[in-house]
Amino acid sequence: MKHLLPIFLYMSFKIGKIPVKISWQFLALITFMLSLRTENVIYAVLFSSLHEIGHIAAMTAFGNAPQSVSFELTGINIIRTRETFVSLKKEIIIALAGPFVNLVLFLFLILLYSENGNVKLFNAASVNLILMIFNLLPVKGLDGGKAFYYSISHFVSYKFAEKSLSVLSAVFILLMLSYGAYIFYLTRRNFTMLIIALMLTLTMFSKEEC
Repeated sequence: MKHLLPIFLYMSFKIGKIPVKISWQFLALITFMLSLRTENVIYAVLFSSLHEIGHIAAMTAFGNAPQSVSFELTGINIIRTRETFVSLKKEIIIALAGPFVNLVLFLFLILLYSENGNVKLFNAASVNLILMIFNLLPVKGLDGGKAFYYSISHFVSYKFAEKSLSVLSAVFILLMLSYGAYIFYLTRRNFTMLIIALMLTLTMFSKEEC
């Protein structure tokens, strides 16, 4: 019975040689988000996917395609083993490839917006800017955290780099939680920053290690 469990938890297929798993919880979440029919939600789903494709494209370009890609309730996880890692400089490029995709999309969409003034283009550009900034935060599990980890690994041991990132992540999240609590105290209703901080905490403990 145990070997049947993954069938019910995931939908599995391959893109080229890369195994892809999509959890039913992830599909349920996406279905719910799309049912809201909010443009920004649809943009977030679309541009987050393009963000991850940027990572995969960079890995593939360096001859190190991911072992698998998993779509979980906590997000999209690109699964790799230590054996598939490349040089530190290439790992930094891979980590920044996703935010770079969002940057290019932001510049392209904001340029189109400046030409015709379509508010939908501005909203789409804003979503890309937010995704880029969020993913560049120096928190373990995010692209900014990975870039920080590989950058300082040029000068210190991997173990020390990982400890430094963990401490930086904890301090950063604590500051965000404190600021979020302060904003909620002042407004009695704005808890956006608290939710973001909690999401970062979940990301820190749910993602693959650097």
